Amino acid sequence: MSLDAAVHAASCREERLLTDSARNTLLASSASDPEDPAGADARLDDLLRLLPQPFAFVSGTGVVLRANAGFAELFGLGLGCAAGRSLADLVGEAGLHRLRPVLEAARAGVPARTETWLAPPHAEPCFAEVACRPAGRAAGVEGAVVVLAHDLTEQAQVRARLRFAEQAFAALSGRAYLIGPDLRIRAGLCAGGARQRSQADEAGAHVADLVGRAVFDNVLEAPLRKALAGRPARLYALVPDGDDGAGDAEIHVGPFVGEDDAIEGALLVLRSDELACQRTRELERLAMEDPLTGLANRRAFQKSLEEELTKARTGISEGFALLAIDLDDFKALNDRGGHAAGDAMLCRIAAQLGALAAERGCVARLGGDEFAVLRYGADQDEANRLARSIVEALEAIRLEWDGALFRVGCSIGVAVLDRQFVRTMNATAKDVLHWADQACLTGKATGGGQVRQFQVGDPLLAARRDDLANVATVEQALADDRLTLFAMPVVDLATGTPVMDEILLRVRGEGERILRPGGMIASAERHGLMRRIDHWVIDGVLDRLTGEPGLGPVSVNLSAQTIGDPLFLETLQARLALNPRLAARLCFELAETAVARDTVAAATLVATLKDHGCRVAMDDFGGGWSTSAHLRQLQLDWLKIDGSIVRTIASDPVQHAVVKGIVCVARELGIDLIAEHVEDPDTADMLQDLGVAMGQGFLFGEPAPWRAL
Repeated sequence: MSLDAAVHAASCREERLLTDSARNTLLASSASDPEDPAGADARLDDLLRLLPQPFAFVSGTGVVLRANAGFAELFGLGLGCAAGRSLADLVGEAGLHRLRPVLEAARAGVPARTETWLAPPHAEPCFAEVACRPAGRAAGVEGAVVVLAHDLTEQAQVRARLRFAEQAFAALSGRAYLIGPDLRIRAGLCAGGARQRSQADEAGAHVADLVGRAVFDNVLEAPLRKALAGRPARLYALVPDGDDGAGDAEIHVGPFVGEDDAIEGALLVLRSDELACQRTRELERLAMEDPLTGLANRRAFQKSLEEELTKARTGISEGFALLAIDLDDFKALNDRGGHAAGDAMLCRIAAQLGALAAERGCVARLGGDEFAVLRYGADQDEANRLARSIVEALEAIRLEWDGALFRVGCSIGVAVLDRQFVRTMNATAKDVLHWADQACLTGKATGGGQVRQFQVGDPLLAARRDDLANVATVEQALADDRLTLFAMPVVDLATGTPVMDEILLRVRGEGERILRPGGMIASAERHGLMRRIDHWVIDGVLDRLTGEPGLGPVSVNLSAQTIGDPLFLETLQARLALNPRLAARLCFELAETAVARDTVAAATLVATLKDHGCRVAMDDFGGGWSTSAHLRQLQLDWLKIDGSIVRTIASDPVQHAVVKGIVCVARELGIDLIAEHVEDPDTADMLQDLGVAMGQGFLFGEPAPWRAL
């Protein structure tokens, strides 16, 4: 049975049996009592009402004599509106033309049926099965026929889609498989010129049996599992072709969605496409290869490095060594011999490095005159021997070019990482390259031709360890709600009266011990955590100011990350709109260096804050970036003189003059001044004499838990 026939039979068989049975009952009922036509008509009307299928008696001239509700509804009419109308009026002239053969056959006494598209003037187009047979005495009119219709529009659309899918797939050269969640084949379909395989052998088999264990493990398993989760993919691999061989195949995987829109499996399509596979492999090669030397490029090297780091972390490998190689005096060669000579030397060097190190590792040109070697499983001694042999081999290269003889040397930085070190440091590929680069730069700075080790006790490593510890502390404090707010007063230098509090962040450690941020803030800046911290601080400050009218005014520091964060500005404006009086109790401090990073974003933020009635101060002022034009544009309320300047004004005439100059600029711009780090009365008196109005420092009070002034 064909696909069309199967669909049609499955959808229509039961309804057609009902129709035939009802039709025969109708005909028999109407013919059973010729002496009681009124009773027969009444029974006929009752049966017509019970029939769900469209049913009508049509006269020999094409006029509808009787019709049930289904017939009227099919052609867009109400019950009782079909009788008396011509069939042409119901199905259209084109429809009547298609139905004429079966109508004429029925009038001649021969039952007939057809399937056709109809375009009723009063309803949507439909695809219907129409059956006609002689009515005999049932209609009470000579030459009348019984017309039964069955709406097959939905089935026709399904069949059309199936035909399209079949023909589209047949146009491709490939094999398609339905894969279950257990990664076993449920069904398969072969199309076009694809190699034939035994469907019986493949049904129920594991995908690995279809494509080969190596391809399944290394290429296909992960994309298949992603497809079962709803993510499609395309890849290329060598797969068995059915002739005890293997061929290049383009592989598509995607989710197979059932009738309830749930993912029931994965669809796997294999297409033989050797040209496309070759083209893809060539593109992949070019994307991972340095075009001049043929070595791996930076992208390929970083991928290999990341893979080695993963192996070390998981215990698959003992570790590795990375050698960062920078050529000495290469610029002189380029300047004297030209870039062509430089390229020729780079190719000679690449060939030498490949010969020395490619067997057990990855050799790459990272760019310019920088190379790198990744040596798998190497310890410190092996890495040092390899590095020394590279230095000696490159120093021995001589390049003759246009009558001149050129030579270069190199400096090498070596970083050796065992798996314990990788796990402890949670090192990234960027970290390892940086460590080796730093060691290399140290060698170049001492004259070149050097091999330098990156040592475990290196200050850079200690800084990295501290940085990671700081980040972990901050992230844990955010997660455990162990951040807290302290305050430090800003006072009027003339009277000693508190003017406002600067809100400062602290972390509650073990046993409620308070930790000063120290390097934590700098680490949070480097690792992108300051937005979260600033949002936490602002939310806490606004909540307390809202609930405690006696608090304030206060100043709050904003990081460089938050200055350019539109979400922060949107959230703050929403909070201030709910309680506009808060703005008069708020000052925001922006560091001079943070403003310098993005003056446009800073100006937008300051203008918005000022519009709401907040005040704004520039923190750590005095680094030399800000010009009067910038200060005037920002419309600041205060400048906070950097503490490194304030501390020494009593003993350093230069710093004294700097503060004096700042006072003059601030006076001209109409900006008040606050001196930070005021720690003794002499400094406070000198600042007041210079014209600084306010001060902040241990002289007036150390940071303490935030409370009302």
